[in-house]
Amino acid sequence: MHPEILDSLTDKERIEKLKQNNNVKVIDCFNDQIKELNKIKKVIPNKLIDVWIYYPWNKVLVRILNKEDYRLLRLSRNKNLITNEEQKKFSHQKIGIAGLNVGNPGALCIVLEGGAETMKFADNDILELSNLNRFRASLENLGINKAILSAHQAYEIDPFINIEIFDRGVSEDNIDQFLTQPRIDLLIEEMDNLPLKIRIRERAKYYKIPVLMVTGNGPGLIIDVERFDLEPNLPLLNGYLKENVIKRISTTLTETMSIQEKSMLARDFIGTEFLNEKLKQSFDLVGKELASIPQTSESSFLRGVALCYFARQIATNYPVPSGRYHFSLDSLIND
Repeated sequence: MHPEILDSLTDKERIEKLKQNNNVKVIDCFNDQIKELNKIKKVIPNKLIDVWIYYPWNKVLVRILNKEDYRLLRLSRNKNLITNEEQKKFSHQKIGIAGLNVGNPGALCIVLEGGAETMKFADNDILELSNLNRFRASLENLGINKAILSAHQAYEIDPFINIEIFDRGVSEDNIDQFLTQPRIDLLIEEMDNLPLKIRIRERAKYYKIPVLMVTGNGPGLIIDVERFDLEPNLPLLNGYLKENVIKRISTTLTETMSIQEKSMLARDFIGTEFLNEKLKQSFDLVGKELASIPQTSESSFLRGVALCYFARQIATNYPVPSGRYHFSLDSLIND
């Protein structure tokens, strides 16, 4: 669901009708926006074109600057940390995010930073109460599909972006559509389905699309970068994904497995030797003392930061070699 973008001149009747609706909240801080805009460019107030944005999912009508001035003002604090040329390249990057649990903070960080004006979100899962230890949402969002909810949050930051939603997630039937119709420049893969994690990598490799994946590792991260765009013969997960694990995933009916068996397979997908000790121990407790693999908000937000950073570096042609990268908050203290 997209927000409704209303021109103040040609859509007057629609705007007035919404304003008169007692169920619609109207926000008009346009004069404050003009004052802010005047700090970065010479403004002739009566020449400014304004638009109204209507968000049907929460019944809010907001008056804002036109697209060009809105983006100019909203992203003005990125300068000079991000140059104009880098901002342009990042904005033009097309990103597909498969898995909007971990992918959610990454998506929002990218949107906040002005990247990827064209995106695809895929997830078949809904927001549940146990997600609220790490997913930036509220109780009123319970039961909403995570791809749709993430799109709502992204549009509330920038109503001018374009997001295609796959609310049934990625499947064998639509992988190629997700990757190539239209073609994305970068895949962020954060799905739970292990066979699909392998399959989408095989197709991304075929189409020479780079892949990013960030895994929470206690108070740290494991960041996997697969530059299939530069290295079309690169092994999946840079060779860290062992052949015996690929075989187990490919030949096992994962839907018939117990939650503990699935968690052990997920552990081996990354590799036990790379895991934080507490997290490693937790896998043995899933299905016994733990309902699922534990995750924290600090790790979730760190993953969002890492996804955005690596996505921007790739978009702006900075050297980002394929490989596995590690980061831990504990190391900041221990070092």
